[in-house]
Amino acid sequence: MIASSCIALASGAALFVLPTSEVTLQWHHSVERTAWEEDYVAAGEGLAIREARIKAIGAGMEPPASAVREGEWWRYRPSLPALPSVAFANSSFVGGYSICWSGGCRPLNIFVAPDTAFTLQTDDCVGSVAPGMTGMLP
Repeated sequence: MIASSCIALASGAALFVLPTSEVTLQWHHSVERTAWEEDYVAAGEGLAIREARIKAIGAGMEPPASAVREGEWWRYRPSLPALPSVAFANSSFVGGYSICWSGGCRPLNIFVAPDTAFTLQTDDCVGSVAPGMTGMLP
């Protein structure tokens, strides 16, 4: 069990532990080119998705029946248990991911090269935060 949980990005042998227990991953759908966002939190059991949002309904982007339209977004809470990790293909066809925490966002490609798969997972915060990460965002 992890005493103090942070969220980490893992790709190949690289591991970047972010100084946060909550992140939002943002990208644009590869066909419809509409915005998609997912909020993740480090939970005692692993990584849990708290909420997902999409701006438009289209090919491969149908929100569940429980989704609610608020402003420009369809918002819903996926009914998934906490997972040990969540894998992403990181295809260059989506136009690039952004990862957000502490009120700011950064392009994912500062951590992971385009077309390089990555996972989000939990990690111990104590003594393992990637050098320079604590001052990156407010």
